[in-house]
Amino acid sequence: MQVIINIVKESWYLFFQMSTYLILGLFVAGLIHIFLKPETIFRHLGKPGFLSIVKAVLFGVPLPLCSCGVLPPAASFYRSGASKGSILAFLISTPTTGIDSIFATYGLLGGVFMLFRIMAAVVIGFIAGILTDIFETTRTPSEKQLSKGSFSCSDSTVIGGLRYAFVDLYGSIVRWIFWGVLIGGAISYLVPVEFVSKYLSNRCISYLLMLTIGIPLYVCATGSIPIAASLIAKGMSPGAGLVFLITGPATNAVTMLFVGKTLGRKSFTVYIISIMVGAIFFGYMLDIVAGHFNLSISAMAHRHEGSSVVSYISSFILIILAINYGIISIKQKFITRKLKNCFVFDVPDISCNNCARTIKKVLSSVDGVQSVDVDIRRKKVRVCCTLDNTEKIKEVLESAGYPVSK
Repeated sequence: MQVIINIVKESWYLFFQMSTYLILGLFVAGLIHIFLKPETIFRHLGKPGFLSIVKAVLFGVPLPLCSCGVLPPAASFYRSGASKGSILAFLISTPTTGIDSIFATYGLLGGVFMLFRIMAAVVIGFIAGILTDIFETTRTPSEKQLSKGSFSCSDSTVIGGLRYAFVDLYGSIVRWIFWGVLIGGAISYLVPVEFVSKYLSNRCISYLLMLTIGIPLYVCATGSIPIAASLIAKGMSPGAGLVFLITGPATNAVTMLFVGKTLGRKSFTVYIISIMVGAIFFGYMLDIVAGHFNLSISAMAHRHEGSSVVSYISSFILIILAINYGIISIKQKFITRKLKNCFVFDVPDISCNNCARTIKKVLSSVDGVQSVDVDIRRKKVRVCCTLDNTEKIKEVLESAGYPVSK
């Protein structure tokens, strides 16, 4: 029992340290959502050319999309005729960072680490994009239209921006933050310093281990920070932590399958090699800088001591928001399971809670519909109704920009 209590204490400390910066990051993400229109991004990225690669990276770095959430807009860019290079640059730079994870990185790992993480996302995305356009043949787009369900479900009002940041965005990452701080807390309490010093003090071994763990693992850019911070505090090099924070969010099985199937073998090869080589390079450079300026590894990971009223308030707000999101999700699932005459539709263009809210809104107007449950992760819509009007439901979904897969 004491072990569990101590793990919870360590987890709380990690969450407490990042809470203020996470709140700030979410707020800025809301501002981006208000002022940076999806149509603007699409207009600049949805066409081939060198400049599109640069814009893809610059747009991608602050956008708070995970490695799965980035796939629908990437697919839209592909259908519009964008070069494979700009698509790959967007696929790498976007999930590797995000305005929320940038602030959280600063909160737990410091300004130097944060700058290296941003630079890595920019440079790796840019180089991967350039190499892809060099090795891949130019293609002729067969379709030039934006899929509404992919990237345009936005509300540009102030209330809409705040709802997106603190309900939709936070709701989509809160699970990963929970597991991240829990795993980080377990590492902080259970893993002895001697173990890390013995097995992870060697740079080559720690880099390769972080690559092996990070590439197939699905972690979000924010939720992975407490794990890296705990390992660094135990004695692992900051560079190895950076390797994990690059490869973990940038890759996962779904994204790798998308790149291989949609963009082809050459693009897939460039994608994997660029991330691996880039992660090791920037990890090594971070270790060199940390050593040259005598930056304390433990100080980088746990540099904030003492308590802060602002941090307590921020932690309390985030916990309340998480509980509220959980109650709403459970209540919705409980209601839909009690209803009969329900139909499940596969909707591949679902990517976020904004999409879910849009789908619920349009389907609620259909005669006979009693409830709508949207599973974002599995990209399924469960509709319970008094009438067997599946064709009407499909029509409404398609007209809203969310076609049902055959």
